[in-house]
Amino acid sequence: MLPMEAIELDAFRRVHADDTFWCGTLLGGCGGQLTTKLYTDRACHFAHHPDPDGLPHVCGRRSRGVDSADHLYVRSAAAAWLAGRGEQAAFEYTRTEGAPIGSVVDVRWRHGALRVHLDQAVAPVWDDGAEPVLGTMVPVDRDTLIHRWYVHRIRLNSVGTARHVQIGTEAFARPIEWFALDECEMTERGLSTPAVEKIVQARTAPRPSVWSPGKARKVPEPEARAQALLRRLVYARRIESVPVVKQVCADIEDLTGVDEELQEQLEAAVRHARIWLVEQDEQRRKLFDNLNRAVEEQKPGRVRRLLMHVNATAAEDRTEAESAVYERATTYFDSLDDLTRDAVEAEADTEKEAHKAAARVRSVLQRLRGYDAYPPDLRPQVEELLRSAASAGELLTRGEARRVEVWKKRAALGPREQLRVARRYWIQRSCPRCNAEEGKDCVLVEGPHSGKPRKDGHNERLQLELDERKAAQKMARQQKKARQEVEAPAEPMQPAPEVHEREVSPTRPLQERRPQSGREGQAHEARMKAAARLHHQVPRGDWYRMLCPRCHAGPGKLCENDDRVGPSAKRQLPHDERLRRVLQSDDRIGPGEQQKGVRDERQHQAPPPARAKARPSRPRRREREPQETAGSAARTWHAREVTCPKCQAGPNSPCTPHGLHHERVEWAKEFTRKLWG
Repeated sequence: MLPMEAIELDAFRRVHADDTFWCGTLLGGCGGQLTTKLYTDRACHFAHHPDPDGLPHVCGRRSRGVDSADHLYVRSAAAAWLAGRGEQAAFEYTRTEGAPIGSVVDVRWRHGALRVHLDQAVAPVWDDGAEPVLGTMVPVDRDTLIHRWYVHRIRLNSVGTARHVQIGTEAFARPIEWFALDECEMTERGLSTPAVEKIVQARTAPRPSVWSPGKARKVPEPEARAQALLRRLVYARRIESVPVVKQVCADIEDLTGVDEELQEQLEAAVRHARIWLVEQDEQRRKLFDNLNRAVEEQKPGRVRRLLMHVNATAAEDRTEAESAVYERATTYFDSLDDLTRDAVEAEADTEKEAHKAAARVRSVLQRLRGYDAYPPDLRPQVEELLRSAASAGELLTRGEARRVEVWKKRAALGPREQLRVARRYWIQRSCPRCNAEEGKDCVLVEGPHSGKPRKDGHNERLQLELDERKAAQKMARQQKKARQEVEAPAEPMQPAPEVHEREVSPTRPLQERRPQSGREGQAHEARMKAAARLHHQVPRGDWYRMLCPRCHAGPGKLCENDDRVGPSAKRQLPHDERLRRVLQSDDRIGPGEQQKGVRDERQHQAPPPARAKARPSRPRRREREPQETAGSAARTWHAREVTCPKCQAGPNSPCTPHGLHHERVEWAKEFTRKLWG
């Protein structure tokens, strides 16, 4: 398969630089040489080399989808499967008149044979020596399912650039069960799957006898036969078998020797069965009338579809008139020229693709039933849904079309990233979208599963928490700025310098107060920010030595986390007011530092002496006992030390179920950024 993206085609060309490509005759091609076409605005593809005379190349291959090579994938898979069982198989692509190559694949080996029907072009033959295996679009009537107990199906699923074969077993009133080819075996009954063993065992096992205490009441023979006929009549109507219903009605009418009550039940059952037969005859009459009208109007596509319907539902007990209509339609269809028949086949392929697209739409809608928003990880599924819906057209029901329209509107707006907020925060709010109360999870508001719990909270609910956090952070910044303006020290008055001092160290107070700009201004701001980090200026042992004037936390106690900085109710760093009080205290600094610390509260009253006094020796601080702490600014938070916002795993506990979550790592990084300012 040629990659459809330009960047992938470049790598493809490098890998196959020494290879040549040819239009495969087993795919219906002409056998001419191909080249690769690279496009950036559409899908890349193979193309034929132009003819020497400059005319466009004409090729008979029509189907270029991945399923057009399914017969080759079937051959490859069957050869490998049989080789693993010691068998060497022969393959033949049987070409019945009017059927394209690849419709039927015959697989024969020493002990058996299979005939694989990949489409409806050739009707299956059940007693011809080769066991039929039908594609998913090949119809089979109920009578065949009842008579044969089961039939085998085949489908191919795309896995990367390959197609994998699966075998399914279909039985009456049982869903199709699919198995990998390696799970199948060849037995005396033919191709066998695990489902075949269950069906055969259920059909061949004797019915268990029912034991009842006491003496059983002996039922007269006519009454027992009447009850059996009633059950058989109900079963025949359920499977819509007209011949069986007619036969049972005749048997009931010939039955004698029953009491009046049971006779009334039999008559009522036969009366309703006759009405049902009239309805079936009317439907059958309309079917043949439509077939006759399609032949008269010369609509080959409609004739083909109706012939397939007749073969599936009215293959037996045809009247002379019905047989005449069927023969006329068959003769008309066989007399079509090649161009018309090719157009009919192309129309049938389009209809088949539409049915496949409708099936894909239902499958994607089934996978999207648990979402009422469009997150980015659903982009491939939504794109597949919209493409398939465009191909399915009117085959979708009204409900499916409405759901597709909802996803189309969401795709037009684009995917919306799911906000990430810990559940313990947003669960304390009510949801404005689904009206979930506080303490209740959000529920789906759209789709067939509306009202069921949602995996995450709605973005509208999480946005309320994020908006409140931003407002709190903005308020905290404003309060901090106001406190800094109030507590900022006044600029001290500079005394008139003496002459000898001016000569030694001239001062220019007017230039110092002049605002700085450019690189000097940026450097000044950086120095001011560094000076504002008080926890770098105070030793860690003195952080909690004094009472906090802001939250009133006592000595040795952590500050309250009133501005929501950090993972818990206690702050990782003490308040700036507490650190500033430590800086201004008298018992840890000398007279010179004391004068520098208290200048925020009072101005200098007298000029400094000409010669600074020698600083007295600082007394040695006594050893203090260990204090409670909530971390250090000079550290890095690791993911295992914080609570996971996704699975709520506590500190030093592993995340469940799959190791460390990305959200927990980001949460630890956020703590580290806050500690470092």
